[in-house]
Amino acid sequence: MSREGGLTRFLQVVETVAKLATPAAVIVAAWVGARLANSFQERMSETTLNSQRQIAGTTLLSEREKAESELRASMFNSLINPFVGSQGGERISADREQLLVELLALNFHEHFELKPLFERVDKRLVREGMPDARNALRSIADRIIDRQTATLRKEGGSDPSNGEGARIDMLTITEPPLTSSQQAIFASLAANEQRPFQVVGTLKEPIEDLRSPDGAQKMTIVVDEADWINQKFKVQLLTVGTKSGSVNSNAAFTLSRFDFPLTDNTLFSDGNRIALAVSSIRIDGGLKSVALKLIWFPKNYFTPRERPLDHGEFLKLVGKKT
Repeated sequence: MSREGGLTRFLQVVETVAKLATPAAVIVAAWVGARLANSFQERMSETTLNSQRQIAGTTLLSEREKAESELRASMFNSLINPFVGSQGGERISADREQLLVELLALNFHEHFELKPLFERVDKRLVREGMPDARNALRSIADRIIDRQTATLRKEGGSDPSNGEGARIDMLTITEPPLTSSQQAIFASLAANEQRPFQVVGTLKEPIEDLRSPDGAQKMTIVVDEADWINQKFKVQLLTVGTKSGSVNSNAAFTLSRFDFPLTDNTLFSDGNRIALAVSSIRIDGGLKSVALKLIWFPKNYFTPRERPLDHGEFLKLVGKKT
């Protein structure tokens, strides 16, 4: 074959390949485009489905919260109405009144000051000679105090060493020991004192240098009087001190078995907050004593009934505003 003939045949092959390549490229491009379109459509469909699921989930959650709020509102009205509503002059029985207060407290103790209702029912149970019912009422109060205390420990962290978490100190206050046996009992109690977590003193004796977890707050507490029968105690916060100085304080109140930490507490200007609660009452060898929980709240803690927070205060707490 001559050189010219070979060149001609080569050019023919090239021309044939070119003619075949064009439709093949079109076919490949169409196939790739179809695959990309299907993939995009699948992603769009998945995104749309996820969005629909999120909307459905949000709607379901909103409806559930709404239903729960309506149920709690209805429950609250049913429980509180016998006390403040119109009952056609009908007086409810003591045991029913006790049951209503207990249900009200167990379900709504975070948001309302229930001490007046508890004390009202307690006085009625005394008048009507129902000691067992009275003990049951106090048992419910103890359950609520324990529940609220556990909540504070959980929310504030179990380790208060950084000054931010919750801490509970136990104050054991006794009558002044008179007999030798009472003095021996008091001495055994005092031997176990471990400040700041466990402090022992007597009535009218100032319990001094009680310090907050962050060390910035200190105070002196005095239990002036004790009504052992009704389990009520007159308490004074004599002085409140801060790192910037001391402030005289004559805050005085009566502490009973029905003081609850989340509603019966004292807030200081530096963000520290305390509550006192009766833990137990004992008589050993004729020496009467009461164990009090001194509850230091987590720093800058807001109770449930004080929420939602003011937006400006929230920004300060998270360090976004000074």
